[in-house]
Amino acid sequence: MDQSSYLRYLPPVLWRDADPPDGLRLGEWLRIVEKVLTGIDDDVRLEHGDHVHDAVSEVIAGTDRLFDAWKTPEEFLPYLASWVGLDLPTLRGEPLWDEYQRRRVTASIAAVYRRRGLKGGLLDHLALHTLGPARPRVAIDDGSRVLVTQPRPDLLAPVSVMVSQGPVLRGSTVVTEGLVRPWCIARGSSGDLFVGDVGLPTAVPLPLRPRVWRLTPSGDYTYAGSPPKPRPVAPDTQFRQVIGVAVRPPQGGQPETLYILDVRGALTAVAAPYDAATATPVTTLAVGNNLFVPVAMAVDVNGDLLVLDRGDGPGTPNPPKIVTVTLNPLSVTRHPLTTVLEPLSLLVRPDSTLVIGDGREQENLGPGLLTGNLVVVDRSNAAAWEESLLLPTSNPLVAPTAVTQTRDGTLHVLDIGIKPFRQLDQDAFVRAVCESAAVYQVDPDAAAPQAVRVSEAGHMVFPTGMVAAGDRLVICDPGQPEAPGVTPIWPRLRPFRFDVVVHFLESGLPVDQDARSAAESQVLAIVSSVVEDNRPAHTEWGRITAN
Repeated sequence: MDQSSYLRYLPPVLWRDADPPDGLRLGEWLRIVEKVLTGIDDDVRLEHGDHVHDAVSEVIAGTDRLFDAWKTPEEFLPYLASWVGLDLPTLRGEPLWDEYQRRRVTASIAAVYRRRGLKGGLLDHLALHTLGPARPRVAIDDGSRVLVTQPRPDLLAPVSVMVSQGPVLRGSTVVTEGLVRPWCIARGSSGDLFVGDVGLPTAVPLPLRPRVWRLTPSGDYTYAGSPPKPRPVAPDTQFRQVIGVAVRPPQGGQPETLYILDVRGALTAVAAPYDAATATPVTTLAVGNNLFVPVAMAVDVNGDLLVLDRGDGPGTPNPPKIVTVTLNPLSVTRHPLTTVLEPLSLLVRPDSTLVIGDGREQENLGPGLLTGNLVVVDRSNAAAWEESLLLPTSNPLVAPTAVTQTRDGTLHVLDIGIKPFRQLDQDAFVRAVCESAAVYQVDPDAAAPQAVRVSEAGHMVFPTGMVAAGDRLVICDPGQPEAPGVTPIWPRLRPFRFDVVVHFLESGLPVDQDARSAAESQVLAIVSSVVEDNRPAHTEWGRITAN
């Protein structure tokens, strides 16, 4: 056997004798030690049973890898997870999560713990625990009504709450009114915000009507009376669901005026200083037996009102259209749209062109056909408007419910992330596209415009309106719409109540109905467990989903 290189560290008197009396040379014995410590390559494997021992020095050098969730051996993951208070779920001894999910949760959970007790922390916790093929979309409705975000160039912008205070109830008695489900928003010249509130679902028997609220730039209500209480705009007017609000600047001797459009097509007006008890009727936009489905309203550069009407949909005798309301003298004209498929939002740019947020195809017709888009409408030729898609077919937009423009021409797009936008024939909580709501940015002057997400995702439930206020974006979030057997309104009426809204991705669920139900139940059990373990002690919660 060769002599160990370790001999050079010992005095020669210990190893000079080449043939010791006992027959064991020191260099041969040290070679065994050297093999164990540093792994001499001598074609001899150190084995014990089925386990091959690596050199001790290599084991020590790689110790740090044992404590890295992305590098540790898979069999070490449960032990490493226990260090951060994480019990990886199993079923009959088999892990429920794949290796990627086990590694990701173990690596990220400590950072999530630091945000425990906050809405963002609970969202992060749920996001980690609901990875998988079903890709559930989990949103928390904590009663936040008006939100605000400020896009920035370096990081995704956080979404924070601007208005969370709603009505105050004592039993079924309304002590103080307030925002319930804000659907649309407009901004006045002073910076005040006008918010259209669709009110309560018909299934909730409380005397809270659809309203329009005037908020200060910081989100405070306008108060009146003694003691002061929030005062809605035109409090004596009986609105139906308020679908659109728009502020027309002073023009032709008329003061700044707020125009209000409800779901019936009734158009009314309230002039500055907005203290009239009732709104003044202007006209009704519903005509005969044609279905009128107002989606959005804006003010043109020349003072006309433009209303986006979905009608009966594309390819019908009553297609999507722009309804133009000229106010003095009053006239109403309708211009059909040929490119728009599912109109969701409307922006009038300073050059008079329109940008329409279009949900596009609502059913799965093939790969790449389930994205939304922006349709640019050039009206320079009054007899023949030109419509064109701004973004490529493959883009991250799904359901663009609001579009704003900054002073430099950049577009910001509010997107719900769910398709079909309207419930068709399938389960309301199983959708063909199921992404978190977010804000995207688009440079329309780029050679190849792209939509890039600029806000944190997951902090909105079903946002439907947005307006630019300086560098900030103010967003309306009315919460999850009604669905059969579900009334998702209680976080807006009960303090300390929040709802967890769960949607499932259709393509991520098994085709077999029993297997589908089992997959949904598994996700919902995880959601319930996470929420119960992490919700603040003073809160109660409900689950809003189909299962």
